[in-house]
Amino acid sequence: MSKSLLSPSEKRSFCDIPADRKRALISSYSEALRKLARSAEAVGRADMLPALIEVADGLESMAATIAETEAGAEVLARIARLVRTTEGMLTSMSSSSNVH
Repeated sequence: MSKSLLSPSEKRSFCDIPADRKRALISSYSEALRKLARSAEAVGRADMLPALIEVADGLESMAATIAETEAGAEVLARIARLVRTTEGMLTSMSSSSNVH
């Protein structure tokens, strides 16, 4: 298994959340990934749509395990990073396509 690229504070921030709130957070992240998939398609990155939907589906199917295990904190932190990074990339692509 690869070494974690997350800072201890990133992982710790998710460890302190109760399981029921983690499940709500997982649902929010899943919905955000689905919205990002649609946005990716709109800016000409339809290639990203299946992968983002697959991650969203995986989150939903494993929500209980993610919410209730220590490893789930790392999963949540990585998903948060994926959402932030994808949002930034799509915002940049959308802005640059509006300029041209």
